[in-house]
Amino acid sequence: MRKLTQLFLLLVFCALLVVPTINVFSSPHPLKVKWKKKSLYNMDFALHQLTAALYQLGISTEPGNVVVGLDGWLFLGNDSEHVISDGREGFTPKTIAQGEKIGAAAAAWENWLYENGVKLYRVMIGPNKGTVYPEQMPFWARPLPPNATDALLKGTGSTRYVDLRGVLKEAKTSQAESLYFKTDTHWNSLGAGIAFQAFAKSIEVAAPELRWPSEDTYRPIRVEPRSGNDLISYFRLKLDVAYPSPVVALQELPVETTRYEFNSKSVIGTGGNPEMSIQLGQPVLVRSQGALNNKRVLWLRDSFGVALSPFMAATFNEVLHVHWMEAFTSDGRLAELVHAWKPDYVFVTVVERFARSDFFTTLPPPIERCLSACTRAD
Repeated sequence: MRKLTQLFLLLVFCALLVVPTINVFSSPHPLKVKWKKKSLYNMDFALHQLTAALYQLGISTEPGNVVVGLDGWLFLGNDSEHVISDGREGFTPKTIAQGEKIGAAAAAWENWLYENGVKLYRVMIGPNKGTVYPEQMPFWARPLPPNATDALLKGTGSTRYVDLRGVLKEAKTSQAESLYFKTDTHWNSLGAGIAFQAFAKSIEVAAPELRWPSEDTYRPIRVEPRSGNDLISYFRLKLDVAYPSPVVALQELPVETTRYEFNSKSVIGTGGNPEMSIQLGQPVLVRSQGALNNKRVLWLRDSFGVALSPFMAATFNEVLHVHWMEAFTSDGRLAELVHAWKPDYVFVTVVERFARSDFFTTLPPPIERCLSACTRAD
């Protein structure tokens, strides 16, 4: 027993020496390391190594944030908007009531927008990665229909809300490349293109005046490596991963865009038709030369709009990108922007896990709101 105690104390003593040494010499600036207990005895270096080792075994060190699936696929954990439990919850009084409430709000917004000159209002749900690729998830995490999204669509109907789940599930079987990134939550250009094409078909009857990209423009023409993986960063996994990113023919069309910070009207980019990210509170206006339609779209979107943005720019010559969180609040900007900017169409793109958010239960204001205060913003 005495020898075991001595061995334990020796190991502790070695750790007290080794851990600070690793932290000092692994720092980019060893001479500038703060000589404090918190810095010297930080164990993140070991956690990164442990995370990487367990990842290879299909085990997550942070299952609430990230779930490790088959063949190295990563998925969001249940801490993100209850994405796993909602996918398995089924029809409950709570999910049915929320769907009905959101459906009533969507109908009210559609009527309000029509009264204020908007020709069409549609909501496009970007399916969760696990919805399209459940076979890559652990059995315990796979969504089970009918689930909370089915309850939502029961309340909203299939006209105002465009359900893309079936289209993407069917398309993945005929594509050589995956439609979503392996270590990221989002769809790629191929998946976004298939979704956009299905969205276009869903509104052809309601908006026969619109022209859409040809079938050939959705065709993948090559695959390029692309870095940046949100699930790896959530996972604290230090891997320099470049995953395959399909490039579709539309991305090489002669469409030239100018991007503006909408609030200040300052130019933030010119040329080409790049993917567009936006920040909450910082709307971006994209004007396109070579677009198929001389129409204005107010696009309320989230990060699932990034890969979709080149398709929107190629189709509509003015697209105002606004995060839906900024629009659907009691004092939100949707009514203000409709009165001031006068869009022809209002489209919403929201990822499935946020589609049941209380934001979408917000009702429109009285029609009189903003009429005297708002003027057209060019």
